[in-house]
Parts: sequence; C-alpha cells; structure tokens
Amino acid sequence: MPSSTETPLLEMQTRLWKARAQAKQKWLERTLAEPITSADDEAWRTAWIKQALNTVKRGQAQIRYQAALIDAYAEHLSVLEMTLIAAAEQKPSIEKQQI
Repeated sequence: MPSSTETPLLEMQTRLWKARAQAKQKWLERTLAEPITSADDEAWRTAWIKQALNTVKRGQAQIRYQAALIDAYAEHLSVLEMTLIAAAEQKPSIEKQQI
C-alpha cells in the first residue's frame, strides 16, 4: 500500500508524463502537417516515419515484456500476502512441556 507521500508523487509524475506525451503528440502532428516541398523531403520523411514507427513498436514490445514480469511478481506478492495473513490470523498455541 503506497504511503500518503507516495500517492501525490505518483499523481504528479503521471500528470507530468501525460503532459509530455501530449506535447510530443502535438509536435508530431504539426511536423507531419507541414507540406512536402521536394522529392528529397518526401524520401527523408518516409524514412523518418519508418524509423519512428519501428522505435514505437520496439517500445511497445518492451512495455509488454515488462508488464508481464510485473504481473508475475504481483501475483507472487499476492500469494505471499495471503500466506502471511493466514499465519497472522492463526491463534498461537504454545505447548508447555513438563519436566
């Protein structure tokens, strides 16, 4: 469970990442809306788009991989949590040995 100081920090970081993503998206849209003025410009733009698209696809694949690892670890932590909760709820029984 995140502490009270982590939640505002997470929210702030999330807003920052979203703002950066929106700025990048607007820049991309403006850049792609510019007219192509020559055959060289068209070739450069086509190559740039292909390279950028490959970069995006690699990033998506990396995120899917990391998400799968995080899901597996989260499942592991849930099992540990349930085991510890069950252990905490058990009433301790101490058998006294007589000498």
